[in-house]
Amino acid sequence: MQTVNIKQQQSQMLSAIFSLESLQENGTHNLSEVSAAGLSIYQRSLLANASRALAITFATVHSFIGETGFSQLVKAYLQKHLKTQFDWGELGDNFARFIQQQPIANNEVLAAVAALDFACHHTERAENVAKDLTTLSLLNEVDAYQLKLNFAAGFKVIKLNYPADLIITDIADSHKNSKVDEDNNHRALSDIAEQLTGYQKGQYYLLVWRPNFQAQYQQITLQEYQWLALWQSALLAESNESSTNNRSLSIGGALDKINHQEFSIITWLPQAIQQQLIPSISLLTPS
Repeated sequence: MQTVNIKQQQSQMLSAIFSLESLQENGTHNLSEVSAAGLSIYQRSLLANASRALAITFATVHSFIGETGFSQLVKAYLQKHLKTQFDWGELGDNFARFIQQQPIANNEVLAAVAALDFACHHTERAENVAKDLTTLSLLNEVDAYQLKLNFAAGFKVIKLNYPADLIITDIADSHKNSKVDEDNNHRALSDIAEQLTGYQKGQYYLLVWRPNFQAQYQQITLQEYQWLALWQSALLAESNESSTNNRSLSIGGALDKINHQEFSIITWLPQAIQQQLIPSISLLTPS
């Protein structure tokens, strides 16, 4: 109960901080000048800290809309979703959805880019996973229903409405030689905004994982997405279960749930190993 009360108090405090500006904008002056000044200082400090934190987490979105636009977005975000996390690195799990709901240019495209930014950020904060490729020999020795795949750190799959990976690459390539003076920066942001209008809405599936120190991502097929989503759901279920309650997905069990005509583990597994997506295979713990 103490943690809940602390979070409630924190939210109330932040609400008071951000209500100051609306009171002033509406011509209400029922706060003392001292109180107003103190809250205003705290508000600016909080906004600056949040902007720095989210600019790291959503570095691509920040680069696409610039410092001013990003700060305005963060301010609106804090007003609606007050900070309840004590770790700045965890702030922003619903930032992509928030962007999509904002009346700004290219909001849906930017939301897709933000979703990929956050997935990469989360992946880079994941715990390291040990590699042991000698365990691949288990494939020749043990029934597939007794084996499970282990995945690289931070492994996840996401579904987006725009090809965020291609957007990031295209814009980076077209602006890599741009100078950073103010005039060119405004021109670059205008060019980026125009570029963002040229992408088609659809269904795009991305894999995010960390083979070494930096998150990697790539587009995958619907069939790969469905296969990997099975493992992602199983890993999430495992993390929410007690260690004594074994509900691990087996390779055989996963294969039973997919269309074998559209997905081939024989083709997929060697590629996954080469990409360091699969660092090891292990025996399921008996129930």
